[in-house]
Amino acid sequence: MLKKMLLPCTLAATVAMGATLQAPPPAHGFANSAPSFQCMSCHPGPMQPEMIKLSNLPDSYRPGQTYTFTLKLDSTLESLGEQQGGFAIQASSGTMIIEDRTHTQIVDGILTHTLEGSHRRSWSFSWQAPGESGPWWQFWRRPEPGPDVSITVMAVAANGDYSAIGDEIGAAGVTLKSDR
Repeated sequence: MLKKMLLPCTLAATVAMGATLQAPPPAHGFANSAPSFQCMSCHPGPMQPEMIKLSNLPDSYRPGQTYTFTLKLDSTLESLGEQQGGFAIQASSGTMIIEDRTHTQIVDGILTHTLEGSHRRSWSFSWQAPGESGPWWQFWRRPEPGPDVSITVMAVAANGDYSAIGDEIGAAGVTLKSDR
């Protein structure tokens, strides 16, 4: 009796394992965010800084003013799945502001994409410059200049195959000076 039950159970277990092994892999890695600037530790390949397009950057910033930027990944890499890309951006001073909670979030002080945000290659967000803008009636007083601010971004254009192989990585940095 034991031999008769062993064969069907073994066959059922083998079929179940085979079905599990054939199922598409789940999204993994940091499709839900990039909480650090360690993209290259998982995504091998040459760095492509020209892929990063950060628009609406001012020539200099005014203390306390808020600026809205757009980050776009300029890549011809086609995605085979939902994941298109991701990013991490940080400013050395000032405050990053989420404008689109569906596609961006802040994790450990780094502005990054959400899971839904990994389905695109363009994101908008804001940054409030450090310092305070003085009251209009103190126009005669020259305020102290704000610090130089470094904005650092690292991003991945994903090929959507649920692996880190074949993705494109880019990094860029810019320094903004106070206009005062």
